[in-house]
Amino acid sequence: MTSAVLQWLAFSTMLVDHIGYTFFPSLPVLRAVGRLSFPIFAFLLTEGFAHTSDLKKYAGRLLFFGCIAELPYQMMLYHRWVGFRPSNILFALLLSLGALYCAREGGLWLLGAGTLAVLAQAGGFSYGAYGVLLAVLFYSTREKRWAIPLVLTGCTLLYCWHHHSLFQIWAVFAAIPLLLYNGEKGRRAPRCLLYILYPVHLAVLSGLYFLQKSI
Repeated sequence: MTSAVLQWLAFSTMLVDHIGYTFFPSLPVLRAVGRLSFPIFAFLLTEGFAHTSDLKKYAGRLLFFGCIAELPYQMMLYHRWVGFRPSNILFALLLSLGALYCAREGGLWLLGAGTLAVLAQAGGFSYGAYGVLLAVLFYSTREKRWAIPLVLTGCTLLYCWHHHSLFQIWAVFAAIPLLLYNGEKGRRAPRCLLYILYPVHLAVLSGLYFLQKSI
């Protein structure tokens, strides 16, 4: 399984999750499918970080499209604008990218990774410290593919324990496609396509929601 396939799998499961949240809240199976998306995105972030030739541009894309996506994200999630806050997933990935840089540098920089995990939790970022920790541990065990299910299961159980809910436990099934990853890029979409599709699909779903309410 190539990274291109993983990209579309992550986006597709996220889309199923958002459709379920917006239109079918009584069908938890759709939300369960969506639990697979973030671990795959976190894994792909580590791959992108390991291979990027320009970390600043990578971070810039996450920041730029994160800002664009925040309004449609809040309209889909809350059905209103509650003020700018870094709550959509691209901001979580941006923070995780910073933590990956700190982890790669090592030494005292590791304190930076820990600080970013605390910031993710305290600042209300998507998935909080779980997201940052997952990315850092995926990166730290890149050469040990067998560690993927252990990292994913351990982090997810901690998340479930902290939130007093087993709902996120479905995320452990993301280990299956991640273990099938062959290290190849495959025929990937244009670099910015998925970045663009992220705010677009949020805007479309929120628009359809308000249209449905007005009929």
